[in-house]
Amino acid sequence: MVVEAPLNEERSLAVMAKIAETVPGKPIKYVVPTHYHFDHSGGLRTYIAKGVTVVTTPGNKAFVERLAAAPHTIRPDSLAREPRAPVIETFTGKRVFTDGTNTLELHDVGPSPHVTEAVIAYLPKEKAVFVADLFTIPVQGPFPPANPALVHFSEKVKALGVETFVPGHGRIGTAADLRAALAAPMPPN
Repeated sequence: MVVEAPLNEERSLAVMAKIAETVPGKPIKYVVPTHYHFDHSGGLRTYIAKGVTVVTTPGNKAFVERLAAAPHTIRPDSLAREPRAPVIETFTGKRVFTDGTNTLELHDVGPSPHVTEAVIAYLPKEKAVFVADLFTIPVQGPFPPANPALVHFSEKVKALGVETFVPGHGRIGTAADLRAALAAPMPPN
């Protein structure tokens, strides 16, 4: 399973190559975009072209279908060269994947002030969560002012007991980082 398909075909092909190098013989069966912004789903077409199942929320299914059907005539990508319909599985609330040893939970944490539907990927044994855009930990400097999307996210993950946060942007952090981010004063409305 791959969580996120950012930017474009070149990025997706690079990720696929690295996965094949790291875990040879393990096919990618699923790809999970956390939400519809291009820096998190712009490379989905490459996975669709390879027959990888897209796992998303019901509200984002139509987005994936439109993305797959969009013509790419100026710079044809793999899906434009060999068209195929996307295989899409949707879930609401929570979906669990396990191989008997490792478990990955997908949680729909939307709607939030950032997007209508957003997915986080949680590893319960490791108490680690991957989150895109709802919580960013700056590499340097102070946290930006807290915002409603961050408050919403923190309420959604409170019950999970997350110890490690792996944001789509910024650095890896801890529950202390989340508390510090929430303490940064929110701008007035």
